[in-house]
Amino acid sequence: MQIAPMTFIRNWAFRDESGSITAESVLWLPIFVVFFSIIADVSLVLHGQSKAMKIAQDANRHASTGFLDTNTEMETLVTARVSQFSPNATVTSSISNETVGTTIILPTNDLFVVGFLGLFTNMNITVSSLHLKEI
Repeated sequence: MQIAPMTFIRNWAFRDESGSITAESVLWLPIFVVFFSIIADVSLVLHGQSKAMKIAQDANRHASTGFLDTNTEMETLVTARVSQFSPNATVTSSISNETVGTTIILPTNDLFVVGFLGLFTNMNITVSSLHLKEI
């Protein structure tokens, strides 16, 4: 038994209730988008913190082995690498007779992509690393 195409379309369009879940999904969709956007922002902030820590530790290793001699050289190297993902970061370095230290302050505004976490947009993340000199 064959059904005429127009009868099939009319019956399917007006009597089929299998698409009733669509209304609920449309209501939940904005909540999921906001939730995943917040997860993305938090992940990017934590990733930026990890990258800054690696950069600070690398610079300290260079200075502790004698590859970098002055605070200015360290700050220039670290600022150049950090500015790729956080252009407003501030860097301070110190080289003493026994230790080498680097502190990087990252504004969270530089690390957010979506910015749904308005409460945290004016915060700073501080990353510090201290190494002993090897020379």
